[in-house]
Amino acid sequence: MDWYKFTPVDTLFFRGAEPMILGENHTVSHIFPPPAHTLSGALRTAVLIQNGVSFETYGNGKAPAEICESIGQAGEPAPFNLIGPLFIFRDDIYVPAPYSWFMEKDSDKNNENGKVKIVKGSPMKSRLLKSEAHQLVWAKGEKGDMVSLGGRWIKKQDLHSDETMIEVKPNWEFFANEPRTGVALEKSRKVREGHLYSFNHSRLRKDVCLLFGTDKILKLKESGVLKIGAEQRFGWYEKLDDKKVDMRFYDDGNFYLYLSILEGTEEANSSVVATGRILYFGGWNLKTGFHKPMKGYFPAGTVLNKKINNNVIAIKGVERC
Repeated sequence: MDWYKFTPVDTLFFRGAEPMILGENHTVSHIFPPPAHTLSGALRTAVLIQNGVSFETYGNGKAPAEICESIGQAGEPAPFNLIGPLFIFRDDIYVPAPYSWFMEKDSDKNNENGKVKIVKGSPMKSRLLKSEAHQLVWAKGEKGDMVSLGGRWIKKQDLHSDETMIEVKPNWEFFANEPRTGVALEKSRKVREGHLYSFNHSRLRKDVCLLFGTDKILKLKESGVLKIGAEQRFGWYEKLDDKKVDMRFYDDGNFYLYLSILEGTEEANSSVVATGRILYFGGWNLKTGFHKPMKGYFPAGTVLNKKINNNVIAIKGVERC
């Protein structure tokens, strides 16, 4: 795999899927870290720019064969998986915490060192429980209510550690949200009177950057500028050595942690054993010049019972029946 570190020069903004309608609302939700397909689109665009291929040529299907082999045809899904994005804080890589791992409620707020005691969910079969799910996950704590670690972040080395006390970080330790107010514009680029909108931008904290990988070699330079999202926020990317990243994708496990958002396909729906709130994304189709249809996705950190592509890391739970 090829791995890239990305450091933005300013804030990043990726809006949610809700429409903004005059007279009904003037705020919109934001998404961070950015969805994998947003970064995938940014990489495809960078390949076109760096290789001197215009968007018109690419959209008309006249791009060189080697370019299309690298990033796919216009209007079609990318022919590679984007792994992540993950966080790098100083020299440590943080991955999404599995939704099948649990901790006692509020235990992460009561520990000054950031470490909490975790309980790894285990596969369970019982004739006493009736469920539509093909496989159930069981976890039992010593006291109090249990909550999933999903939505938080852990060090990559803790995925395969036997330690029960590990460091767990929430989103806000990696980035801060900054409210911004903007104005709507006419086609002539003049300000539309009375049209104000509020957004939340995200700024990475000191010593934090994004990390993502591809399971295919792209025709990209070792480093350069990457523009992300419709807002064309940009930053500096740099290709990293595989040994420095050292992401070990074990195949021996009874569960598989998904490192990105996961589209709700039939295969994914039948393989998920632990997940969080479903996310909905659309996007922009460069070829048709129109919005993409909305799709549902499982959040990063979703746990599967099989390896469905290269975006997973095998994790072990406690064997139980």
